[in-house]
Amino acid sequence: MMSLFDALVHWSSTSAPIVFVRDSRYGMPAVQSVHLVGITVFLAAILLLDLRLAGVGMTDWSLPWLERQLKPWAIGAATLVILSGILIFLGTPSKYLASNPFRFKMAVLCLAILFHFGVLRRFATSEAGSRPRRGDVVVAGISLTLWFLVGWAGRAIAFVP
Repeated sequence: MMSLFDALVHWSSTSAPIVFVRDSRYGMPAVQSVHLVGITVFLAAILLLDLRLAGVGMTDWSLPWLERQLKPWAIGAATLVILSGILIFLGTPSKYLASNPFRFKMAVLCLAILFHFGVLRRFATSEAGSRPRRGDVVVAGISLTLWFLVGWAGRAIAFVP
């Protein structure tokens, strides 16, 4: 008996638009290109915010101001990544569901999102001095580690079963 999730994934992955993207010569490479552009912009925004939090650069700008400036870029990029990621997943869902790196990526992605909204956001929206505190450096390091783990696991999907 199929679960509701399995039925939804099967229905979605066999729909005409997904089949067209998956089976056309340029469909999936185009979607993957959009996914990579989104990842690049998103990680750039995260990197800038984390480096500022750690006091490595951009210390002339307040942390809350920088967070407000980067927020639209991060939201736009995250939207691109999520939508293109869903299209990529629906192209061959059985491949991704059987992939250990994919499962690891999804687990670390959940942790990174929880950390971002639960911890990092509190640090980024409060004004710290121009000199980094030990906690700022630790939070920035954990954030960067989580987000880059997501990226590395995503890259491993193509190479590791």
